[in-house]
Amino acid sequence: MKTLRIGHIGKGFGLKGELKVRSFSAEPEERFVKGQSVLWQREVEERWLTIESVREHQGLFLVKFVGFDDLSAAEALFGGDLFVDAQTLKPGIYVYQLKECTVIDEEGRVIGPVVDVLDYSQLILRVKADHREVLIPYVKAFIINTDPVAKTITVRWMEGL
Repeated sequence: MKTLRIGHIGKGFGLKGELKVRSFSAEPEERFVKGQSVLWQREVEERWLTIESVREHQGLFLVKFVGFDDLSAAEALFGGDLFVDAQTLKPGIYVYQLKECTVIDEEGRVIGPVVDVLDYSQLILRVKADHREVLIPYVKAFIINTDPVAKTITVRWMEGL
């Protein structure tokens, strides 16, 4: 099963088992909802959890999981990461798919693999090209096509890249 990391659990909040969660999702309101099942992992431990309640608080989400009714019980989850099954995502292109691609130009010449995707005000592909790295903004001016099945991103190569 392919999973997608959607959050990281910090410390507890209050006494009723709520945990501070930092979201890594572009659509947190769809990932952190009552009844949602998420995979919790920390080092070699993992377990499926169900969200009992969720609310926003100062840029974080306060999440309570079924069966973790007080702070003492919830402490067992501190420092873990939360994942969802990638098959549950809406159709589209996701950052994890871009990281699996090779960048080619309009003539089909291989530029190199995507080694990272930087998320600033826009996505930027970090590509290993020859013996250097190039940064390519993931915008229409440069990106012609993204094929996550073939794992390729076709770009309009411009001098200076």
